[in-house]
Formats: sequence, structure tokens, C-alpha cells
Amino acid sequence: MQKIKQKEPTTLETLKDLISRNREFDIIDLFSDMHPADIADLIDELDEEDRLHLFSLLEVEKASDVILELSDTSREQIIEDLSNEQLTDIIEEMESDDKADIIAELSDDQAKAVLDAIEPEESEEVKELLSYPEDTAGGIMQSELVSIRQGATINDAFQAVANAKDEIENINNIFVVDEEERLVGTVPLQSLITTRRFTPIVDVIDRDIPSVPVDMDQEEVARLFKKYDLVSIGVVDAQQHLLGRITIDDIMDTVQEETSEDIYRIAGLGQDDTVFNNTAASIKKRLPWLYLNLVTALASVLVISFFEDTIKMMVALVFFMPVVAGLGGNAGSQTLTLIVRGMALGEITFENARRALVRQVAVGIANGVAVGIVIGLIAWLWKGIPFLGLILGLAMVISIFAGTLVGALIPLALRRLKLDPALGSHIFLTAFTDAFGFLSFLGLATIFIKLLT
Repeated sequence: MQKIKQKEPTTLETLKDLISRNREFDIIDLFSDMHPADIADLIDELDEEDRLHLFSLLEVEKASDVILELSDTSREQIIEDLSNEQLTDIIEEMESDDKADIIAELSDDQAKAVLDAIEPEESEEVKELLSYPEDTAGGIMQSELVSIRQGATINDAFQAVANAKDEIENINNIFVVDEEERLVGTVPLQSLITTRRFTPIVDVIDRDIPSVPVDMDQEEVARLFKKYDLVSIGVVDAQQHLLGRITIDDIMDTVQEETSEDIYRIAGLGQDDTVFNNTAASIKKRLPWLYLNLVTALASVLVISFFEDTIKMMVALVFFMPVVAGLGGNAGSQTLTLIVRGMALGEITFENARRALVRQVAVGIANGVAVGIVIGLIAWLWKGIPFLGLILGLAMVISIFAGTLVGALIPLALRRLKLDPALGSHIFLTAFTDAFGFLSFLGLATIFIKLLT
């Protein structure tokens, strides 16, 4: 008889079993060899009470890494449960940019207590980072870096890296500065390894590595990382003084944040809204957008009411009204998504917006004709009314063309008004395509009925 192989328990199942048996030392042993991100994933899967208990078992150094990887909901719960002393110990282990990010999430009283408790020099660094807008290069940079004077040699740079290895993680570049701390250039770590020890450092500066101004938008910084395949970049002020550096892990967080923000804003959601948010908080955030949607939806009701007599004369029109509005909305959504994403990636600017608009309109017309012919034939064959098929086909061409046009114009208009192009775009687009789709379809029907009677 064949022996059935028993399924190995998952790490989460093992952890829950250890929790149920109160095996704290085994839990600590389980966590000892795990990456902080994996520990955070496990903690996120647990109930609130277990999250708090397990986090308390972590050593301070590991806790400082884990708390950064937790979901917003878990992190908020744990921060609320920690004393100011525990929070200070954890934050002191972090790099300056992470310190600033966590302190920015604290209440005013907690933030003041932590800033007063950490080392004065670190406190000043964090306060300076917090003074920059969070969506700029200054808001995501860290002050820890390795810099040397332009008169130094490769050997001096080696010594600087060795001295900083315990204080700074992920040293990829060495920044060369003059006597007034102005950035002269950047030297990749690989150049140090492959160059003779007493070569002047200025001879190996990589001229292809740029720097960024402290007030540059974080999306622009992310585009530079992609364009030049960077792993870190120096941040400077208006006088080219070196202020800090941005690393690739900061940029990955930024890309995820910006992508999520665009998706949420298109749908009228807050960036910090999740399925696990407090019910009351989620209602408060979403309800204003739903009210706005309600107001815009009433425009469609108003349009339909104008054609009440037309609908009474040809009830078959009602069957196809959702088709006209729906396909116009879908075509508009496709264009809107492309335009918003193109703007986020820097592919679409006001200089080339006209060319992008013309192309999208051409696509809209072609798609409208193709879909209009098919739906027109379906209506004719189904209902046996030739002019119904003609009306529906023409309305579909108009609706898809208009949806495509407006899907491109809404984000461009919002950008012109210096607003986020994704901000509630989908709500405005849906309101327009529904109302205009009904208007074109029922309007054409009214005209044809009058011509034929």
C-alpha cells in the first residue's frame, strides 16, 4: 500500500501553531534567519493582538527593519502600541530618510518626543529632511553618504569607504566635493576597485552620472534613474552644495507609491485607502467622491428625460442605450489611462500633446466605425428595423469618438490647471460619456423619427 506523503506546513501555519502554544523562544529562533520583509509579510497576516506581541519579540535592530516593511495598517497599529522610549530606540537604528518617513507618520506629541530623545545631530538631520516636500528629491534623500575632497587619491577614497562601512549601507558611489562642499562629480565603487591606488580621484569621475536639485519632483528623479541605469545619485542645492543621496531602493518605493497614487486617484480613492482600513475612515474618504459621482450621474438622467416622448414612440431604443454609453466610456478609459501613464513617465508633455491627441482621435474614429457597423447590423437583424441599426451605428461612432477625445483632454486640462492628471478623471469621464452617449443616440432617434413620420 502506497504511503501518502504528508503536506509540509507553511511558515505562516508553523508560526500560528507556535503562537497558539506560546512558544516565544521558538518564534524568536524562527525569525532569526528570516529577512525583515518576510517577517513583515507574516506579521501582516496575523490578528492585531498577535501582531503586537510578535513585534515585541524582535531585537531593536531587526525591529527597525521590519517596521519599514509592514503594511500601513500594521505599522500604524504597532506604532500606537509602542512607548516613546521603544519608538526612539527603533528609529535610532534607521537611516536618516527612513527616520524622517516614520517620524512624519507620528502624532505631533510623539514626533516631538522622539526628536528630543535621539542624538541632537541626528535630530537636526531629520528636521532638515522633514522640511522638504515629501514628493521631491529632498523628501526622499538620505544624508548618509561617502564624500571626499577633489584633491584626494583612490587610496583616500578606499579609506573613506572603510571608515563608513559600519555607518552607511549600500555604498555604491563616492561623491567628490570641493573645499566648500560643492559637488564636483561622482565616482562609482567599481572604478575604485579597478584603478591604481594613488591615481587622483578627479581622474576617474564618471561624467555620465548627473546630480539632481533638492526640489526636483520624485517622478523626475525616478525617470533619471531609469534613463541612466543609476543605483544612486547626489542631491544638491541651488549653489551645488552636496546635501544627500538617493538610492535605488528609495526610487523603487517612489515608483510603487506614484503608480498606486495614479490608480487610486483615477478611481477617486485616497492613496492610503486599503481594504483593511477602518470602516468609518473608508466611508469618510470615499463618500465625497460618490456624492460627486451622483451629481454627475444626474446629468444623464436629465438628458434621458428630454427624450421621454421619443422613447415612448420606440421602446426598442431602451435596449441599446447602455451599449452606447458603456462603449463610449470604455474607449475613453483606454485613452485616459494611456495619457495619464504617459504623463507620469514623461512621455507626454504640452509640446507633443497635440500629436498624441490627433493620434488618439484617429484611433477613436476608426474604432467607432468598426464597432458601429457591427452593432448596427445586430440591431437591424434582431429588431428588424433598418433605421434603428443606422441610428445605433452612427451614435456608436459619435460616442466612441467623443469618449476618446475627452479621455485625452481631461488629464491634459487638469495638468494645465496644475492639478494631478489622475485626480478623479474616471468620474468626470464616465459622467460625460454617459450623458453624451444618451444625447447622441436619442437625439439621432428623434431626428429620424420626425423625418420618417
